[in-house]
Amino acid sequence: MESRTYPQRLANALTTRRWEYLAVICGILCSLFFLIALAISGNIPPTAPWWDAKRVHDHYWALVKGTEASSIFLMVSGALYVVYSAVLARQIHKIPEIHPIIADLQLASAAASFCGFMIPAIAMGLLTFRDYGPELTQLLNDIFWMATLLSWPIFLVQMWTVAWAIFSHKSPNPVLPRCMGVVNLATPIVFALGSGVHIHHTGPMAWNGGLVFWPSLVFFGLQINIDIWYMWKNLQATCHLP
Repeated sequence: MESRTYPQRLANALTTRRWEYLAVICGILCSLFFLIALAISGNIPPTAPWWDAKRVHDHYWALVKGTEASSIFLMVSGALYVVYSAVLARQIHKIPEIHPIIADLQLASAAASFCGFMIPAIAMGLLTFRDYGPELTQLLNDIFWMATLLSWPIFLVQMWTVAWAIFSHKSPNPVLPRCMGVVNLATPIVFALGSGVHIHHTGPMAWNGGLVFWPSLVFFGLQINIDIWYMWKNLQATCHLP
């Protein structure tokens, strides 16, 4: 018997089943990389909007290597988010009699949400690309936080589309559980609390406030990991790795 060629072995390894498992894992890596990006740039807890320009400048230049690396982690996190969303679209397609536009809308929203990762990544990369001085460094930090927290509407479209798909399946044994739909329904509402970060410099509605940064971070991690958990269980119930 002839031995298999490398392309044949690769084709056999990259089955649809394995791709789905890999795409689900990308969701885990997405949330992990996003968290790492914040941590290594000194943004857990975040820089405060009331800091003066010199303090912001000193903060990032004291963490120059971490800030440079955080831009890369943010870019990769965004790419992984799109891959995770692709397998989510495939899961939605498995719901009986679901209209194809629902899965398409979810995936289109995910593709658009990539900007919610890339714009902050570019701002973070520019922060230490060269020493622009305190005022411009402060401006780039402001852009980073505005782009991160004010991009929530596209995530609302995506997550509410997922919830719509889940709740439209009336079977007692749904493809995706209704508790997953509840989480996808609630998470964008929490994100929306950041709608006023361009107005508030202090208090709970500022970007580092108690109603914005921490709830958004917790619910982002909660939503994506609950989605991952149930998609993984669904994959195990419907198929097995050969």
